[in-house]
Amino acid sequence: MGFRDIKNKKKKEKGSITLEASIFLVIFIVFYMAMMDLIQIARAQVVLQYAANEAAREISQYSYVLTKLGIVDKRVSTSTQAEAFRSDVAGFMDDIEEVGRLFSSGGNGIGALQQAGSHAQSIFGDPDALMNNIFSLIKTKGADILSNMVIEAIVEDIVEAQIKNMTAKGVDEYLQDLGIEGGMGGLDFGSSRWANAASGGMPELEVSIVYTIDFHLGFFELEPRKFKVCAKTALW
Repeated sequence: MGFRDIKNKKKKEKGSITLEASIFLVIFIVFYMAMMDLIQIARAQVVLQYAANEAAREISQYSYVLTKLGIVDKRVSTSTQAEAFRSDVAGFMDDIEEVGRLFSSGGNGIGALQQAGSHAQSIFGDPDALMNNIFSLIKTKGADILSNMVIEAIVEDIVEAQIKNMTAKGVDEYLQDLGIEGGMGGLDFGSSRWANAASGGMPELEVSIVYTIDFHLGFFELEPRKFKVCAKTALW
């Protein structure tokens, strides 16, 4: 092998190494950018989870006074009564549907009819209890609408204040930098609930934040995705 052949071989090897290094560098850059995007998504969740936790803690402290005044217990007892009445009415309607199904199919619906009659007697037999249950439904529905509106507004104010303490930028700009669509206006607090204990358990406060991330991995643009963070605490 002559000198020229050796020289050409070295050039080929050098070119091959350069090509491999270029491919590796491109892959590394794409992987790095994808990882940075994932870290940004995780960072957004950590920021909002912290804000939700602080909102739950602060509102729980406010609620302590209402608990001592008996307002929370009254809210829970009314809600529990309304839930039991709704369950009874739903059971009665199921009985009626079963009676209709049996008679339409030619079956013996006498037993089901008797059960429906017994169920109706327990619901409608006492007019005073019936009116009390109806009023509990109305009061619970009104209280739910009002408390949900209030808690949503309070949660939004506290979350905004918490995020404002994290950055020298504006809140909207900071959240958009994290990839959250719409900034502060893109956060949905509508699932937050106060004194939620319809099942008869301990009354709870639930702070919920739903948000949409402008989702992409490196150069790959993906569909925006919704995420949710929650914070729950008991109302003592």
